[in-house]
Amino acid sequence: MNRINLLFVAIIGLTLNSCIDHEVIPAPEQMVDLKASFEGDIGGQFTQYTQYVSGYEGVSDISIQSSGGTSKAQYTFGLISSQNSAMVRIGVGSISWSSSLGTYRPELTPFNDFFLANTLPVYKEFAFDGFEVVYRTQNDSIFVSRENSVFAQTVEFVPSSIIQGSDSSGDYSKFICNFKCYVYNDWTDMSGGLPGVPMTDSILINNAVYEGWFKR
Repeated sequence: MNRINLLFVAIIGLTLNSCIDHEVIPAPEQMVDLKASFEGDIGGQFTQYTQYVSGYEGVSDISIQSSGGTSKAQYTFGLISSQNSAMVRIGVGSISWSSSLGTYRPELTPFNDFFLANTLPVYKEFAFDGFEVVYRTQNDSIFVSRENSVFAQTVEFVPSSIIQGSDSSGDYSKFICNFKCYVYNDWTDMSGGLPGVPMTDSILINNAVYEGWFKR
């Protein structure tokens, strides 16, 4: 009798075990490691912005113009904070592609090739076929670099730092950019009444090192 009971229990146990679904744990998804930081002397004062510190987040954007069957784009990157107005944004352009392809963004290969071929861009307004720096102060004054600045200005995207990466969120070109330039703010002095006197303030950004990414 005991033998029959034990056999019955064993059969029930095997039956229950065969009905249990084994959980399949998917492999972890590979994510591109996106790092962002800025440091440099702005107006003679050492300044540093770091991703995830004081509300700063890396933001990449694209500006596109289309005409005559060709699209052109400029990429920008900046560390933007929800807690502070101060920020530095850089832009580089212009990558071009045929509008007849019906794509809103350039394909991945020309996207990668563009940044590898533009490690030493020249300064240009709005980053049209070149490079631009925008600095916003804590009190929201905007200073912008100029292509015709009378002062020496330099920029280099470190070739070895330009690395392409892709994941489910998009395609990226990571970079480290070193630059030095004056940025300018144009305003009108109304203290003497109308029509006012045009004025320009300038600030030197020196020894700047920017790590970030452009998103396709």
